[in-house]
Amino acid sequence: MKIGNATVISFINLKGGVGKTTSAVNVAATLAKREVKFGRTTKQASVLLIDLDPQSNASLTLLDKEQYAEIDKTDQTLYKLFENEISRLDDSETFDLGKIRVTPIDGLNLDLLPSSLKLIDIQDKLVSYHRYYLSATDILFNALHKLKNPEGKAYTHIIFDCPPSLGLITLNALSLSRYYIVPTLLDAYSHWGLDKIVECIARLKRCKASCEVELLGVLYSKIDTNSTIENNKWIDEFKNWGVEFENWLSKNISKEKASIIFNSRIKNADIIRKAEADHRPLIEYYPSDSKLKNQKREHQKEWDSLVDEILERISPKIETKVSLPAVKSEII
Repeated sequence: MKIGNATVISFINLKGGVGKTTSAVNVAATLAKREVKFGRTTKQASVLLIDLDPQSNASLTLLDKEQYAEIDKTDQTLYKLFENEISRLDDSETFDLGKIRVTPIDGLNLDLLPSSLKLIDIQDKLVSYHRYYLSATDILFNALHKLKNPEGKAYTHIIFDCPPSLGLITLNALSLSRYYIVPTLLDAYSHWGLDKIVECIARLKRCKASCEVELLGVLYSKIDTNSTIENNKWIDEFKNWGVEFENWLSKNISKEKASIIFNSRIKNADIIRKAEADHRPLIEYYPSDSKLKNQKREHQKEWDSLVDEILERISPKIETKVSLPAVKSEII
């Protein structure tokens, strides 16, 4: 599926605590500061971050507690979209996502659709969802196509922070994503379950011909720099696993062109927690202490490197696409 000309990327892992939300937020914010290729031109990136995880950590990273509490209390979250879709009549309009969209940081081309713990209650209700010619996995796709962008600008990138599950809410994101990224730790267990994610997505693609989502890569996140021996051990383990998994992909799904593992790695760093406590992505965190400034600068290089690699992995596939005549549209 396609939302305008935006590149849509989901961040997903079935295991919690692997840096999924931190990765989604900081990749989205770093992209929002870039000039990127958009069709045949270069333009300032405009990013929409969609928080689908009921834990709402992406929302709480970018919004202070009082602001988020008011948003959640008045149902100005994605809960309202799914709740409205379940209860509305066939001839009534779908929920306008523009009503819940916020721009958390002035001057940053990053918009947010916030989440809510109430999404937990929606998951079971979606199982019995039935709507005129509309699947339960198409609710978000349908609503996003009707979302008008402020100032008439098109989003260049849409980033999903997915729940740690393969339920219907996650499938809404994967159904319209072009790529997905799996953040993981360098430990014994974090890559477990990746084959289940890939199998589930392959099954989704077989059932839904419009779904084109591909695995963009596995990201080593929250690397402990003090555990050099352990890190080296798990790097070797992951290399062996990477070869085994690529063989499994070629036999069961399809052979990926790029290495399954990103070359860029994200270290565990206190500066990230300080930025999150200030309700900001790292790139928009401006400490006054010179030591913290140096930490911010060094750690931001890792996010810049990762975004460079993401754009490199995406770019060749964009350039080989056949150009179609431009169609004027009011959607994003």
